[in-house]
Amino acid sequence: MIDYSDYARIVLKNGVNLKKGQNLLISCNAGNYDMARTLAVEAYAMGAGFVDISVNDNYVLKARLAAQSGESLEYIPNYEVVRAHQFLSEDWARIRIDSSEEQDVLAGVDSSKLGTHSKASRKTLNFYSKSLMNGEHSWCVICAPGPEWARKVLGEKGTAEELWNVLKPILRLDTPDPAKAWEDHGSELQRRCEALDGMRLDRLHFEAEGTDLTIGLSPKSCWLGGGADLPDGRRVFNNMPTEEVFTTPDLSRTEGRVQVTRELKVLETPVVGAWFQFEEGRVIDFGAEKGADVLKTFIEMDEGASALGEVALVDENSPIAASGLLFGSILYDENASCHIALGAGYPPGMNLGSVSEEDSREAGCNTSLVHTDFMIGSPDLNVTGYGSDGKEYPVIRKGNFVL
Repeated sequence: MIDYSDYARIVLKNGVNLKKGQNLLISCNAGNYDMARTLAVEAYAMGAGFVDISVNDNYVLKARLAAQSGESLEYIPNYEVVRAHQFLSEDWARIRIDSSEEQDVLAGVDSSKLGTHSKASRKTLNFYSKSLMNGEHSWCVICAPGPEWARKVLGEKGTAEELWNVLKPILRLDTPDPAKAWEDHGSELQRRCEALDGMRLDRLHFEAEGTDLTIGLSPKSCWLGGGADLPDGRRVFNNMPTEEVFTTPDLSRTEGRVQVTRELKVLETPVVGAWFQFEEGRVIDFGAEKGADVLKTFIEMDEGASALGEVALVDENSPIAASGLLFGSILYDENASCHIALGAGYPPGMNLGSVSEEDSREAGCNTSLVHTDFMIGSPDLNVTGYGSDGKEYPVIRKGNFVL
């Protein structure tokens, strides 16, 4: 059995920056429960007040989708709402372990049924996810190796132990002091943000095979990365690993075509070879080699699902990209590649703080029940920035930063 203790400690210390007496919610699948249990044990050792492990199961969800339809799929028990309010009022930290052991379980399910269920759940708990996105509480998303994920990444003979050996340097667990390594990495990403903020960019132009895309920014847009500050001053990493710097674009100023370069999950369903055409900030056409029906369900989820809420820049020399592997997890693959996100924008990416959805949209920050990243980076990608004064800035050339 893999010893996750060191990993758990950096997630608790650097990821959610758990404070003494704070309660913690850990959500996972059955296949990565060992990691959840280790996190719980280490959290209590660090002085956690109470730890709750919540197990999600795509196999059970698949059975529900097969057996029910219509309003039956919209039912969300009220205790979910009560729990979410309690999490916020008591400032619980949250760690979500990605469903890497159940990646393809929902492949082939009725996308309209999946959309009905997902929309109802997201709408009911939107107040909770909005509070997390606004940076009001600590949260972190991670992955844990298991046999299913290992076979997907390394081939049929791949093992969880072999995948763990791949992940250790990516997670900086091969360093003498992983916590300090994460702090140093965060500082480097913050310096990159400062350089981009200094350009006072009006827009970014992405060029690669199949991609000719211009993303307009707001005068309020600011670059984030390398961790985030909570209202009480603690610094957290919402994703571990993270290699990105990102900002919130103007929801109405995206134009052109973009080719998605990596397989991903949309509504827990695999999508391959996706592309989008934008006009005045909206997706006006799209397609995919696999999963086009799920994309349609996603884009029709609500008004904001067809507009951008994030644009992120990642160097092709990041340790994840350098591994040469496709992980099949958005958490890992988005940190190997520049990406865009359809759906909700991050208000902190426009220095908005905690504002109403109406005020958020008025400022140009997209609002939606969904937020999904689509990887668009490649070794031939060029990104050019244009300042508000018209000055041109080379930002990425052949996939790598030239700041």
